[in-house]
Amino acid sequence: MQKMFFGAALVLALFVFAAPAAAQDGEYRQQLTKMLDKSGALASADVIMDQLIPAMKQLTAKEVPADFWDSFRAKWNRKTKDKLVEIYVPIYKKHLTLADLKQIVAFYESPVGKKLAAATPSMTSEGMQAGQQLGMEIAREMMQEMQQLGYK
Repeated sequence: MQKMFFGAALVLALFVFAAPAAAQDGEYRQQLTKMLDKSGALASADVIMDQLIPAMKQLTAKEVPADFWDSFRAKWNRKTKDKLVEIYVPIYKKHLTLADLKQIVAFYESPVGKKLAAATPSMTSEGMQAGQQLGMEIAREMMQEMQQLGYK
């Protein structure tokens, strides 16, 4: 009888304490999604597709029709954003509180925050291109130095 009472009390306690935590997790996810959207970070997810699809087109057979790429892009535009939020929730929770996220959202709702958000996708794309160029420059120099040392 005591075991049954203890078990019921334990289940009730877990429910009482887990329900607010689950609600807070939902609110955190919602606030993070809002922050990522307002900051332009979710729009930057489109940059992934802008770079991935042309690369895949080059690797695949030429007979793949344009409507496949359009359909694939449309499906993954939403999926990518959902997956990014899913990936970011535990990362952001380590570093930012729900209150922090709310303050960041308030910033992105300000005029300068909106300006930054609008520029973020372009800055992301340009930054990725600059990073690729730097990577190629480093690789060229590395190859030259290896050749100078007699490595092939």
